[in-house]
Amino acid sequence: MSTETRRPVAERFRRRFVAVVLVLVVVAGLAAVVGSQQGPRLRSVAYDASGIVSRPAQRVIITANQALQRVTASDVRVSPAAAHTVTSSGNTVAVEFAGPLEYDRRYTVTVAGARAPGQRATSDLRATIRTGSTDVLALVRGAGAAKDRIVRRSLDASGATTVYEGTDITEYVRLSRFLVVLSETAVGESSIDVVSLADGVEDQDAPVEHLTLPTSAGHASALHAADDGASFGFQYADTSSGESKDVGLYVVDMTGTHMPEAIAADGTPTTGAVPMTVSQWAYVPRTESALVRTGTDELFLVDMSGRAEAVRLGSATYLHGFVGSGTTAVVESGTGIEQVDLTSGKRTPITAPALSTDAPYLGRIAQLTDRTYLRTVGDVRDDGTIASRIVRVDGTRASRLPVTIPADATLNAVCPSPNGQFVALATRSRDGALVSIVDATTGALEASTAGDQVDWCTALPSGDEVG
Repeated sequence: MSTETRRPVAERFRRRFVAVVLVLVVVAGLAAVVGSQQGPRLRSVAYDASGIVSRPAQRVIITANQALQRVTASDVRVSPAAAHTVTSSGNTVAVEFAGPLEYDRRYTVTVAGARAPGQRATSDLRATIRTGSTDVLALVRGAGAAKDRIVRRSLDASGATTVYEGTDITEYVRLSRFLVVLSETAVGESSIDVVSLADGVEDQDAPVEHLTLPTSAGHASALHAADDGASFGFQYADTSSGESKDVGLYVVDMTGTHMPEAIAADGTPTTGAVPMTVSQWAYVPRTESALVRTGTDELFLVDMSGRAEAVRLGSATYLHGFVGSGTTAVVESGTGIEQVDLTSGKRTPITAPALSTDAPYLGRIAQLTDRTYLRTVGDVRDDGTIASRIVRVDGTRASRLPVTIPADATLNAVCPSPNGQFVALATRSRDGALVSIVDATTGALEASTAGDQVDWCTALPSGDEVG
């Protein structure tokens, strides 16, 4: 083929290439013009539907289709309203909530007046999120030869699902992928099993791990687990000699050997040590630290991982629980009931209106927020049982929570959900044990299931003095 015949082909290719480039330039220019006139657009939204209702400081990440000028908290609206902070970088905006959001609810997060650098046009970036629901575990004791069952009751579905079956279960705690089950034999000796979970129930294909306890015979109680599932602990008494001795706190590192270690008197996990004495204890929410009231009523903040020394926080005669954020505990001492800042040790008396203290029986305080709590109060019946009622305190105002407790029932526990929106009421009457989930503000019944030993209650301090 001659040079003359190839030249038109090359010329045609060049012209087509130039035309394509010109078209792309024009399209890009038009897109830039349209973008400058319309403003940024929402590209994606990311969040953890379960974490956002169970933990504070959870984020919704909003991503735009282009870089944004700095966005501040005043530029962001959340509906229904929820306290939040805002950070932005590049084309993303992070909305961080101060506390957990409500369950099973639709929220709208709007970034108002979003603008790309160098452009005049603004637009609203509007994202809709749906929070997750929650569930509660309860222990249903078997009648006769039937096994005990740990069941799960979801708030957004009817009926209960059996998570695990066992014999003589006394306590249990839920970790992220495991269930730790404490049982007691007929002769009063304890055993602890670690059960693998799959889809929220026992994994039948995974063997149950039987924990080796500190001595050949002993009694375990006050079982608690860290929120991140990295460890759990319990109170243990050596009974191998026929007497109860070396009663104190032990921890099991789930990332290590799974062997219980004593928390020594200085607050460090030490194999073979004489354990720190315990009257009450619990993990501080969302941490690996524990709040411990010793046998001499001293109050310590103990790092169960052993990475930090124990911090003494004065004394207390009773541990009520924690404020939802986890950095504040509610304790009772000789001077009354106080909130203790676990970062500084500062104590602040709680507000106690007359309605919350004007009764012969004053029970545990279940703190919902910094200023809001529930308290069980009641009168003593002729048979020595308590006719209970629940008082809600909002700041300086107290009112009775309108829930119905059967006349023949004993109220054994009032335990808040992880976000404080609901509370679990554990009652026992002639008809058996019942767990009722009610709205913490209105008292409206949300769900109920047979059983007791509610898993929400494991977030509250327990020990020898707590039934």
